[in-house]
Amino acid sequence: MRLVVLLSLLVLLLSVSIPFVSFADDVPLDSLPQAVRETIEMEKGDGVVKSADSYSWGNATIFRVEIDVEGVPDLELQIAGNGKLIRADRLRDEKVDNEKGEDDSE
Repeated sequence: MRLVVLLSLLVLLLSVSIPFVSFADDVPLDSLPQAVRETIEMEKGDGVVKSADSYSWGNATIFRVEIDVEGVPDLELQIAGNGKLIRADRLRDEKVDNEKGEDDSE
């Protein structure tokens, strides 16, 4: 009985999550709108753009861009098609970065 419930929950979870996975479309970096590319340049610092995808939010298209620093995912930007920065998330733990800095100074 317990196994049946667990399997049912697994099937439900998969059926609900699969449509969300297909909402984002990979976008070649050179085909991003100019305003989006300008925002990326202002925000990325020393980072390198690793991937970009897009999704619809109402009537707007939002571009999600991942930026790596030294080969490690560091920043995720969400940018509207007009170039407005919607959200910026640091992917690294700042506490870990600070501890590394303290170790380097010894």
